[in-house]
Amino acid sequence: MSFKKFLQSKGVIGSLIIILFYGLLMVGVYFSGYQAIPNKVDQLPVAIVNQDSDSRPLTTQMKDKLPFKHIKTNLTLSEAKAQLRDRKVYLIINVPEHFNNNIKDVTHNSTASLKFYINYSNPTTVTTTMETASKALGSQIQKSVLLKQGQGILAAAELNQLHKEVTEAVTANPDQQEKILKQANTTKAETVDQINSTYGKIANSYKDSIIKINPVPLGMHHSMAPFFLTLSFYIGSMIAAMLIVTSYKSFAPLIGRWRAYLYTEITIGLLSLLAPLIIVGLGKYMLNFNTSTYWQLWLTHSIELFSALNVNLIFSLILGQLGIMVNMPFMLIQVISGAGMIPQRILPDFFKLMSYISPSFYAIQSDFNILYGGNGTQTLWLQLLMIGIVAIALHLVIVAFQKNNSGIIKPS
Repeated sequence: MSFKKFLQSKGVIGSLIIILFYGLLMVGVYFSGYQAIPNKVDQLPVAIVNQDSDSRPLTTQMKDKLPFKHIKTNLTLSEAKAQLRDRKVYLIINVPEHFNNNIKDVTHNSTASLKFYINYSNPTTVTTTMETASKALGSQIQKSVLLKQGQGILAAAELNQLHKEVTEAVTANPDQQEKILKQANTTKAETVDQINSTYGKIANSYKDSIIKINPVPLGMHHSMAPFFLTLSFYIGSMIAAMLIVTSYKSFAPLIGRWRAYLYTEITIGLLSLLAPLIIVGLGKYMLNFNTSTYWQLWLTHSIELFSALNVNLIFSLILGQLGIMVNMPFMLIQVISGAGMIPQRILPDFFKLMSYISPSFYAIQSDFNILYGGNGTQTLWLQLLMIGIVAIALHLVIVAFQKNNSGIIKPS
């Protein structure tokens, strides 16, 4: 056999097709999905809560300096915190009462404190962006405060010194020159001490602080845990569905397609209950979360695995092992649409649309809530379960049109 014929064999041609298919697919999906960072981070909504009536111009200044297009200024602090926990805003900048007065007062050790609230129960890209914006804004405000106060202090010190010099000049006598010079040196030293003392107070007259809502333990394995946990189950479900459908097609001619399908669904239910016990258990060992969290994560990923197996079973029932040619692209899309690394709000439109039918999206958001804090977990569970139920409804249609001895869909 010649090398040319070897190159023309089905195995070689098939391998070329597979390499091109998955290579082009992954490059196309990931490059188009991740272009949202940093291009679209300015679309993340933030809130400014100004509780100081004398600092109203500061709100306008901050809006001009912040790199965000959607800035809410009509919320109370409690309303803003509620929206932060619900991921409707991603940063709160709080200007507390008496902020302006505390800036002006450099004689009584008053401190003007600007507070930044960030919900860390979010993808790392979000929390990092909000931290960077907070620190940049805090630094700009601090410079403005120092310049404003420094100007006032120097003017006051110069006027005070000038007043003393004029007074001394009027009352001075030539025969007391030595005494006047001595007094002038003393006054100069006192002025320097006054400026140094006051500038020392300026250093403490303003500060900003980042207040962590739903803090995440240090380590990328913690911040990425919802993404990794969810993806591990989904990838397993894709391969498992391909194997389960093989058993279904083997048993259907022997016991009938409906009984074989019933056995398939019972098997899916058992796998969904048992497998997460072990996988989430490993997560508990590595992340050291408590038993209550373990059971909530078990429930989340039991529902995820149930829904994911049924979703992947759709095209496996229709195409057999070739169903992976559809299931694999859908899985790759969910790496982005699951919103484990990029929040749903700023996803490209295609991936945002896919997130609504993505089991991974609901599982990842549930994990963020359970592990680090957040609201609406029960609603996410229900939405995740509905995806599995809809998939089962599609199975019933597919099975009804299949022959017992074939995966080809034909009227029975």
